[in-house]
Amino acid sequence: MRVSSHLCIRRDGEVTQYVKFTERAWHAGQSSYDGREACNDFSIGVELEGTDTLAYDDLQYQSLAHVVAALCAAYPRLTPTRMAGHSDIAPGRKTDPGPAFDWPHARRLIAGACAAPRRL
Repeated sequence: MRVSSHLCIRRDGEVTQYVKFTERAWHAGQSSYDGREACNDFSIGVELEGTDTLAYDDLQYQSLAHVVAALCAAYPRLTPTRMAGHSDIAPGRKTDPGPAFDWPHARRLIAGACAAPRRL
């Protein structure tokens, strides 16, 4: 599997980091978000193993929630509401995560993970 994101969340929920968060990953390509071009310059890429049409595994959603909560704790400017799929930042060129990704479910889990007390 060729992944150019910072992180990849496999179907079994395992998280692998490929690129340090302080370095640029080439996950977005030509892209824009909230009026800014070149998302690779200011975003953290989290790739979920899957396809546009096959439902994602709940273990992936759980891992994603924990990853986003940890990133928000480490980077105060990052918030769970500022998440976007490749299809949002590069429409017409990228389609993932696709209609099989349950955004409302993901956002509920992320909100819960962000609200939970941090364990040391």
